[in-house]
Amino acid sequence: MFTNVNNYNMEKRFKKWMDSKEISAIKLSTKINVSRATISHVLSGRNKPSIDILNKILKEFPDFNLNWLISGVGNISTNSELIMKKDIKKVLVFYDDSSFDELIK
Repeated sequence: MFTNVNNYNMEKRFKKWMDSKEISAIKLSTKINVSRATISHVLSGRNKPSIDILNKILKEFPDFNLNWLISGVGNISTNSELIMKKDIKKVLVFYDDSSFDELIK
């Protein structure tokens, strides 16, 4: 049985993308010229985004990663510089002899 490592469903990924862009449903609906209810229905899971909506989003946000939105596979953005805005706290390096090093920032 295949288990998706990304347990988010599409509406949660859509919300996560909006949060990463720091854009509200009202601002997004205005920017892509759709009703606020349309965005609201996508965010609630009532409707999936239509091809028309996805095309409008892609025109305004060319780094929008449709593969990630639909499947949860890949990165939130197609632009590697915009992928994550997180700081690395520590890195663990594991060696063949079962030892490891911990690198702390």
